[in-house]
Order: sequence, then structure tokens, then C-alpha cells
Amino acid sequence: MYRGWATLIDHGFEIAVHADLVDRGTARSVSWGGHLQADRDEDFELMARVADGRLRLPGGEEATFTAVVNEVGTGALEIASEAAAPF
Repeated sequence: MYRGWATLIDHGFEIAVHADLVDRGTARSVSWGGHLQADRDEDFELMARVADGRLRLPGGEEATFTAVVNEVGTGALEIASEAAAPF
């Protein structure tokens, strides 16, 4: 599990987000996901355009993800990934 600040990276822009992530992996598969909330000073319109991106944690760890629910106008995003969890 990871709860804290992260950076969402998509098409050349970066958005500061608070991440609430869980590792759903098993012995046979890798899977993780969770909720991202953009900082109130960020551009919610940019956040609304995210479909696939990268998430960077403060220690520099990164992983790709896919947006599964995009709550347009709120800065909120539900994500999922089949890549190794960055936490």
C-alpha cells in the first residue's frame, strides 16, 4: 500500500497528485491501482484528458498505468496497472 504525494506524467506535462494505491498482485500476476487526486492548484482540465500515463513516487520509482475512471472536473482519477508496483 502507498499513500502520499506522487507525480502523474502524461504527454509532456506533470501533475502533482495525492495517491492512495494498493498492490493487488498474486504469486502469478502483477497488478496494482487506486485513486489519484490532483492538488487543488493543478489544472483539472489536463487531468481530465489522461487515459494512460506514468506515475512517479518521491523516491523516483515509476510505473505505467491506465485510467479506468476519470471524474472530469474534479481532479480525481481511478487507475489500474499490470506493471510492477512502484511501491
